[in-house]
Amino acid sequence: MKTVLQILFGAGLTVGTSLALGSLLLARVRGEFRRTEFALFSFLCGSAALSLLIFLLGTVHLVSRGVLQVLALALVAAAVWFSRGRRGEPLAPLPEFWSTLFQVGFAGYGILYFFHALAPEVSPDGVAYHLEIVGQYARAHGLVPITTNMYASLSEGLEMLFLMAYTFGRHSAAAMVHYSFLLALPLLLVSYGRRFGFPAAGVFAGLVAFTCPLMGIDGISAYNDVALATVAFGVFYLLELWDRSRNPALLPLVGLLAGFCYALKYTGAFVVPAAIAFVLWRQVRSGGGWFKGPLVVALCAAAQVAPWMLKNWFWMGNPLAPFGNAWFPNPHIYIAFEQNYRAILSKMRDGSTRTAGVWDALFVGRESQGLIGPLFVLTPFAFLALRRREVCRLLVAALILLPGYLGNYGGRFLLPCVPFVAMALGLALSEIRFLPAALVVFQLIASLPSVSSYLYPHTWRLGWPSVSAALRLEPEDNFLTRRLSSYPVARRLDAVLPGVQTIFADDAAAPAYTRHRILVSYTSAFNERLSEILAAATVPAEKALIESQYRFAPRTTRRIRVVLVDPGSSSQWCAAEIRAWNQGKELARQPAWRLDARPNPWDVQMAFDNSYLTRWCTREPAAAGMHVEIDFGAPATLDMLTLEAGTGETAALRIEAMDERGGWVALSEKAQAAPLRKLSGLRRAAMQEFKARGVPYLLVKDAADNAEDLWRNKKFWGVRELFEVAGYRLYQ
Repeated sequence: MKTVLQILFGAGLTVGTSLALGSLLLARVRGEFRRTEFALFSFLCGSAALSLLIFLLGTVHLVSRGVLQVLALALVAAAVWFSRGRRGEPLAPLPEFWSTLFQVGFAGYGILYFFHALAPEVSPDGVAYHLEIVGQYARAHGLVPITTNMYASLSEGLEMLFLMAYTFGRHSAAAMVHYSFLLALPLLLVSYGRRFGFPAAGVFAGLVAFTCPLMGIDGISAYNDVALATVAFGVFYLLELWDRSRNPALLPLVGLLAGFCYALKYTGAFVVPAAIAFVLWRQVRSGGGWFKGPLVVALCAAAQVAPWMLKNWFWMGNPLAPFGNAWFPNPHIYIAFEQNYRAILSKMRDGSTRTAGVWDALFVGRESQGLIGPLFVLTPFAFLALRRREVCRLLVAALILLPGYLGNYGGRFLLPCVPFVAMALGLALSEIRFLPAALVVFQLIASLPSVSSYLYPHTWRLGWPSVSAALRLEPEDNFLTRRLSSYPVARRLDAVLPGVQTIFADDAAAPAYTRHRILVSYTSAFNERLSEILAAATVPAEKALIESQYRFAPRTTRRIRVVLVDPGSSSQWCAAEIRAWNQGKELARQPAWRLDARPNPWDVQMAFDNSYLTRWCTREPAAAGMHVEIDFGAPATLDMLTLEAGTGETAALRIEAMDERGGWVALSEKAQAAPLRKLSGLRRAAMQEFKARGVPYLLVKDAADNAEDLWRNKKFWGVRELFEVAGYRLYQ
């Protein structure tokens, strides 16, 4: 029970601090809110402010139990002092039938979700990177640069709240924080309906959204999609309140929550311009001053947006990392990778259309990685009620958040739209007697774990919770070993390796449950190069590479370059080695040489390191004019340049030298092909490359392409097997 108490303390302290901080922020506008509204918006606004506060503490490495407890105590004490004797007006009561229905549905599913959230965290992304990154921050007592994991560059507003909870209760405490946003969502929807005169539609929307299968599994995990859905609807709710009261004191809260949407998830960025545009539109329509209101929203939103952009600017050289690398080229994430990654995310894995993807999200959950639920097939009926202003605004809000799904086929990217669609649908169906209630009852039954077993077997969904695992009556290690096949590997890594080690892996093994840094092959440029080195070591260089010789009349020049004239069929232009020659002798590379390349200047040294395992590539689609340049530091005489590149390269190149006037003169465009001599020792050389880069360990899954070669040829690789667990082997 000690572990359970630690989890509840960590999550409770985080949520309680958010409520306290939020109540202080809302003190000036307390009269604008009813009692339930005040509690909900205190939580949402306080969460946004606390997230920013943890970020600031993290920048100076003051995230520790002592500091966080003092902070929480001070904020709670201040909130209690300023709130004493103040009780707002209650919202209009719900009709008795709808009140009973909501209480049954909310309590039943709330308990189901509670035990899932309390159980050990096993969600795919929570274990793969959300909590891995939080764990690194917790061990460092604050933020640290993580350039080898692109997911660390995403905005981490919710992860800051996770960090506070994790410090006390570790993984499950973080999941419980997200669960608190899941609980807030239906309460927010019901309050909206009660406040604006359609309580039945509010209950309908609240229960439909709350029991959406994907909303449930996401909300009890260390993810951020449900938090974004809740906060985005909070922004909408606040704008409606402001539109009716025109109290300017509400606008800073609108900006705070709109910016928090960006901080929670990049796809929440659309909320910021939408909120600014709505305030501008309504002020222009009313004939009032139009400048101040939108400016207040923009500045308060910027307070949430700027920290994450500045963090990426300083550590990644790109404020939009891991995206926008074509605008902000940097050595950490390749442009070609981003393009491929976007292409993969923006289409279904089986190649089907986006329409088929929506159908899959509604009824199957196979390709969309989760089920929204069949009830949302009724969404077109909401458009029949567009004559109602509320329905029109709700559907516009859903459309504003839809681009997040258009960029990623995962069904959870539809979750921010769900509250708006559910409320619009509730309003549209409210005129049909008994139908909304019947649909809610259908949703409550159809979303039960035993009923939803008709889904595709591997759909990400909830089963019945293991109460014994949640209460830690079953040892946590036993539960995690049963649910996460790679968990024993993470534990063995901690038992075998001292300190904090760096490990390369094609397939990470539950990285959130180990203290070591696991570099996954695709998550950064550095990791991608390691993967290429490993692959190149198993292919004889004389079969993979060919030497192209460019001869010309002897030329004395200080600078020479290789220019891409025509990429041919090559998607990228690469060079394993570039060598300069004079009278049959290679010019010895000197410290005075200055190398440059356009694009990707950061990797150009790899074309001059005498290694056939490394290579410089453009790392973006090849185009005429790209080049590699050598500045010898002093005039040098040469008569040939050779390039060693892949045998499949079809690029047309030109050798140019700089003349005395600083212009470029063509020397040769005709290449003579020559085979490479037979080479040996590439496997051992690959391991030397790994060690030189500070990566002394390899974690290899038995199903990996190179697994058998590593196991059979350990002496040629120069590695030692340390252990084999659950189909993984660790080599040193």
